[in-house]
Amino acid sequence: MRRLLFAVLVLLLAACSSAPSVPSVPPPTQAALLSASGERLPSGTLILAKDGAQRALLPDGRTIELAEAQQNGRAAPNGALGVLLIPNDGAFDLALVDYSADPPAVRQVPEGRRLLNPMILWQPDSSGFAFYDLPPFVGVRGNLANLYYHSLSDARSRALLSTALNDARIAALAFSPNGLYLLYSLLNENSEALGAQSGTGYLLNLLGGQPIALPREALLGFSDWLGDSSGFLSVRTDLQTGRGYLVRYLLAQLAEPQRLTAESENVTLAASAPDGQQIAIVTRAADGTSTLSVLAPNQSARRELHRVPVGQGFSALVWSAPEALYFSVSSAEGDQTWRIAPSGGAPTRLAEGLLQQVVR
Repeated sequence: MRRLLFAVLVLLLAACSSAPSVPSVPPPTQAALLSASGERLPSGTLILAKDGAQRALLPDGRTIELAEAQQNGRAAPNGALGVLLIPNDGAFDLALVDYSADPPAVRQVPEGRRLLNPMILWQPDSSGFAFYDLPPFVGVRGNLANLYYHSLSDARSRALLSTALNDARIAALAFSPNGLYLLYSLLNENSEALGAQSGTGYLLNLLGGQPIALPREALLGFSDWLGDSSGFLSVRTDLQTGRGYLVRYLLAQLAEPQRLTAESENVTLAASAPDGQQIAIVTRAADGTSTLSVLAPNQSARRELHRVPVGQGFSALVWSAPEALYFSVSSAEGDQTWRIAPSGGAPTRLAEGLLQQVVR
C-alpha cells in the first residue's frame, strides 16, 4: 500500500511542476567508484557510533566498517542504497550508490552539484530522498534555491516548494511513515542554532497544496512521527520546572497539542510503536535513576520495561518493529546498545556504541 501511495505521489508531483532541465554531468570518476565500495546491509543491521566512527553490526554478529555513502544518515532505511558525497573544488556532488549490485553501481544526481553542506533525508520505504544545502555558517548562502526530492522510480529530482528559498535556510526533519508528509523548518538567519528549533515549522503534504505553518515551537524537541502517520511527538521542556514533558500533535488538530505526561514527570526520550498505538518514553527521577516505560496515548496500560541506576542514562531509543525496541545506555565507560521486547522481559545487550539507525 505504501508503494502504491508513493507511486501516486510521484505522478502528481510530475503533473504539478514543470520538469527541470537536467544538467549534463560527467560519469563518476574512478575515485568515486572506489569510495563507493561496501556491501548491502541486511534487515536488522544496527548502525552504531563509537570513538568518532560509525560501524554496522550485522544480524550474523559481524561488525563491519560503513562505506562513506552509508554514514551520517545517508544509508537508505532498507540498507541497499546510500548517497555518496564526491568532493568538487571545495564543495560536493551527490551520487546514488546501489549496494545490491556487484560491484556497487554509482549514478550521479545531476541537480545535486557543488553543494557546500549537503543534507540527506530518506523516505521510510527507501523510494527516494530529499536533499538540500545547509551551509554550516550563518550568512553563507547555499547553492540550492529549493528543497529537492530525488525519486528512484524515474531518476529525477524535483523541487518540493513552490517558491525559491532565496536567503532562507531550511532543515528537513522527517517524512511520515506513510511517505505522504514532510516536516521541515525555515531557520532564523539571526540565530546561531542550526537545528529546526531555531525556526518556523511547516507540514508539507507531498500530494499537493501549500505548506501548513505549524503552531509556534511545535517542532521544538521533535522526537518521532506516530507510526500510523496521524501526528508526531515532541519532548518539550517546562521553563518553570525544567522538566521534560511529552506532547502529541495530531494532523487533524494541529492547533490543539495534547500533553501526554504529568507535570511531576521528567521525560527525556520518546518513540512511537510502528502502529502508533503505543509510545515508549524515558523518564528521569529526582534520585538520578532513569526508567523506560511503554504506555498508550491516553496514558493507560502503562508498564515499566527497564530501569538504569544513577550514573547511567538512556541516550537513544528506536522502536523499529512491533516486537523489537532498541535503546542505548550511556555511562562513564561509554555507550551500550540493547534490545527489549515491548511486552516485557529482560533486555539483551547487543553491542558497544550509540545507536544511530536500524535497517529495516
